[in-house]
Amino acid sequence: MIAEQMRAVAEENPDRLAIVDPEERITYGQLLRRIDTSRDWLRQRLPVAPGDVILGSLENSWQFVACFFAIAESGAVFMPLHPGWRAPELRSFRERLKIHGVITGRALRPEWDRVVPGARVLVIEDGFGGAPRSPRAHRADGNSPALYLATSGSTGTPRIVPRSHRNLLAGARNVARALAIGPGRRFLSVVPFYHSSGFHNSLILPLLNGACLILMRHFTPEACARLIAAERADVLIGSPLIYRMLLDHAQYPSTLDLCVSAGARMPHALALAWQERFGTRVRQLYGSTETSVISIDRSTDPPPPGTVGTPIDEVEIRILDQGEVAVRSPMVMSGYVADPEWNLRVFEDGFFRTGDLGCLDADGRLRLLGRTRRMINLAGVKVDPVEIEQAVESLEGVVACHVDSGSGDRESELIRARIELREGVEMTRANVIAHCRRRLAEYKLPRVIEFVEALPVTLAGKISSPWNAGGPGR
Repeated sequence: MIAEQMRAVAEENPDRLAIVDPEERITYGQLLRRIDTSRDWLRQRLPVAPGDVILGSLENSWQFVACFFAIAESGAVFMPLHPGWRAPELRSFRERLKIHGVITGRALRPEWDRVVPGARVLVIEDGFGGAPRSPRAHRADGNSPALYLATSGSTGTPRIVPRSHRNLLAGARNVARALAIGPGRRFLSVVPFYHSSGFHNSLILPLLNGACLILMRHFTPEACARLIAAERADVLIGSPLIYRMLLDHAQYPSTLDLCVSAGARMPHALALAWQERFGTRVRQLYGSTETSVISIDRSTDPPPPGTVGTPIDEVEIRILDQGEVAVRSPMVMSGYVADPEWNLRVFEDGFFRTGDLGCLDADGRLRLLGRTRRMINLAGVKVDPVEIEQAVESLEGVVACHVDSGSGDRESELIRARIELREGVEMTRANVIAHCRRRLAEYKLPRVIEFVEALPVTLAGKISSPWNAGGPGR
């Protein structure tokens, strides 16, 4: 189904630009031919059957796009993974999935040969040339998975999220309607496609709606600004980190008129600074790997801090006991792969429990208040680190803050705040405590304060932590 929709869009817009890669400009008609060639290349070297799992360890590229649609058209399942992961991280997938094959770059092949010695490892640089045409595959079942994504797990091992053909089509349809996406839009694709936000919002969303995808394989703020200006990109769906780096280190490209923050909470101070400097609002998008997009800020005026917009079409939100946000929609996954016990915990009456605490205000906006699974235990008193992060980030000169727990006397937990300051700002522990004391109860004040040059975040906007740390991820 997903490949059929891609084919329909391409046949309606054969001469419209689909992808701008660093070295190529590819129309929808040309992309369709490359999908066909990719499918034939795979059939020759890696014959697939419905349900086969093909892993992809690739950077953002037209080859990534072609391989996904070719695999989906064959009825198999594509699972993109972080190209930087090494054998110890990758083996957990081998243990839970029957891996039919892997598509990767030449430099990464030795790593994969150690992980899946019984599976075929294809090198992308060897593909796509001169393959004969073969007939297309059967019509896919809409409820069958087209994609697997890895998401953080509270046990320290990534969980596997299936995205069916219907999940992907519904997401592309409803988000496009919410943001008025269609032919003529030009997306800058910065967030990696192996990340849920990158795949859904910077690959599927533009291509299934006739827009243009402008690829950037290696992000720097200066190069990003130049590319936006050169290609006249008008849509950017990125993480707060991307907006922060563009704000601090680059001239604003005037062609952008739709800026959306996804993948992490957008600090209110950063959103205000962006609008004050550039005159364009950054709209908050809220979702997860398991649910796709849940809500988007579509208001004409800046929303109240802490809100993440209103639900998009076909999304139902229910606030459960204790304030947990639960979601039901055609975009929600059917359940984690090979994880039946956890599936029993995260679904309730057909609603997926997001693990986020929140409420709906009088205008139907969703307000997030914290997390159910990321808490600090102070001698039996639970403290939400997000509340402390927001207090610290409201201090002028603070770029970002990450709060977790440290060890105190007698194995008790202490609140630790790691703080990134804006360049040239000087600050002391006393400044932070005095500021927080005006906003928080005494027991919520951070006892350990560390000023760092940069927080360990990725372009997807997440705080980096090793899987064996056992901390909850999102």
